[in-house]
Amino acid sequence: MKIVTISLALILAFAAAGCGGSATAPAPGTGERSNISFSDATKSSGIDFRQIPTRTEDKFLPEIMGSGVVITDFDRDGAPDILVVNSGALGSEKRPADAGDKLYMNDGKGKFTDRTDEWGLVGVGYGQGAAVGDFDNDGFPDVFLTGYEGDNRLLKNTGSKFVDVSAANGFKKDGEWSTSAGFADLDSDGDLDLYLVRYVNFSPQNHQKVFRNRMLVYTTPIYYEPYKDAVFRNDGGKFMDATESSGIDSSANGLALAIVDIDRDGDEDIYVANDSDPNNLWLNEGGKFRDIAAVSGAAYSEIGQAEGSMGVDATDVDGNGLPDIIVSNFQAEPNSLYLQDRPLLFREASDASGMGATARQRLKFGLDFFDADNDGDEDLIVANGHIEDNIGKNSDSVTFAQPNSLYENLGDGKFRDISDFAGAALKDIQVSRGLATADLDGDGDLDYVVVNNGGTAQVAFNETVKKGNFAMFWLEGVKSNRSAIGARLVAKIGERTIERQLMGAQSYLSVSDFRIHFGLGDAQKIDELTIFWPGGEKQVLKDIAANKFYYVKEGAEPKEFVPGTFNDQ
Repeated sequence: MKIVTISLALILAFAAAGCGGSATAPAPGTGERSNISFSDATKSSGIDFRQIPTRTEDKFLPEIMGSGVVITDFDRDGAPDILVVNSGALGSEKRPADAGDKLYMNDGKGKFTDRTDEWGLVGVGYGQGAAVGDFDNDGFPDVFLTGYEGDNRLLKNTGSKFVDVSAANGFKKDGEWSTSAGFADLDSDGDLDLYLVRYVNFSPQNHQKVFRNRMLVYTTPIYYEPYKDAVFRNDGGKFMDATESSGIDSSANGLALAIVDIDRDGDEDIYVANDSDPNNLWLNEGGKFRDIAAVSGAAYSEIGQAEGSMGVDATDVDGNGLPDIIVSNFQAEPNSLYLQDRPLLFREASDASGMGATARQRLKFGLDFFDADNDGDEDLIVANGHIEDNIGKNSDSVTFAQPNSLYENLGDGKFRDISDFAGAALKDIQVSRGLATADLDGDGDLDYVVVNNGGTAQVAFNETVKKGNFAMFWLEGVKSNRSAIGARLVAKIGERTIERQLMGAQSYLSVSDFRIHFGLGDAQKIDELTIFWPGGEKQVLKDIAANKFYYVKEGAEPKEFVPGTFNDQ
């Protein structure tokens, strides 16, 4: 076992480069108050999850990485349910009794019931993240679970329970640390394929002991060789390894994944956030992929350095019709905001956007763009928490547990940090990791869930005052994949045009609800909604009334529904 001692100066240099350590900084300033507010609804919601990392005195790297959450409608009642991944004990096939994954079913009004045992959800190995998507096109979203030892599981959803079909699809324990994953129709054949992100070759046997000021600290990925990401092609409901034929050849410390049609050409592209390595932007060219991150300006920081990237999301931030990318990074680094000023040309604008200064003062993981106040532009929620549990002994201002961040979109590509004024949920200070958003209580605004390393899963309900109107769309493909992953929606609301995409993956180890939410401001309707379905079909809907939930089957007229009461069986 190798023992490494690092000086304070070197640690700070790593922090600047995204490779570890921390820099001291004052507490974030948040400016003026906002109407946006979130309450802590964890207890009232019925969610009673605690993340178990089983930390040891050796400070093994996986213990500090946390786990993720998936929000999706597993039973087709129109209400999003919650599946939370747990971790457990390294090197143990059997989880500790209190470290199981959990499934909570929603009544449509934000009241959740634990259905883990009833549905047969069994967490295996040291859990990390999850992906969700209807890989067999039977109408029920299935789950792919990732783990530190590569003990990944494909779970078929029958509508009332999960069935482990991993072995039948060639998924077996391979020892390679898997982190994020996402379903998408990568070859445009109508069914969902799978992209799997992998991290580094760490084991208790090759563990590197790192000391800061003579104190043992959790190490970073720079001491270990990276694993390569993998692509699995769905061939009639069965998966096979298509990594080599896909053209994807990634040797980097992969943590997070965003699947988005970045060039709006109708197929799915892939952005991978790598921890201390340059990030990847895999452009889909007819089912073959080419990494354009470096040449497009989306691989590095504003000063051309690789960063400690943890999470990623994408949306059209500045309203120019082109999707932009945001990446959460290490302490002393910003949330890197890559604005797509021209097709496939990005400009890093974290400081120009107003997020740079306060973001640098926290260590960021999960994040998601979501319209918190229903005004038509997307705000940003970020989960924060350090990786050194003893950082307080080395810094007067940086802490292990950190408050999460909420940035309000000012409508012109500018943001302001409103974390201090955004309600009780933002006062909960833990070591946050996975994050996902959804309208959990069926009131037309978006809520969020955060998974905290060694802590609880927090449920935050949106209590924003003076919020705008909304419209929510549950899409289901017919010719395209049934989950409609990859659909692009363009809404014309008066003189304004808003675009949204149904993404197969985003955040950190997590997936947000697939229902598409539009904030409409004062508008009473969407004048025209164009749905670009995966595979090329185009559907135009007119005069869609505000403040309703709609189920849209590809090619059919929308049907109104009430979350928790939908029944098409």
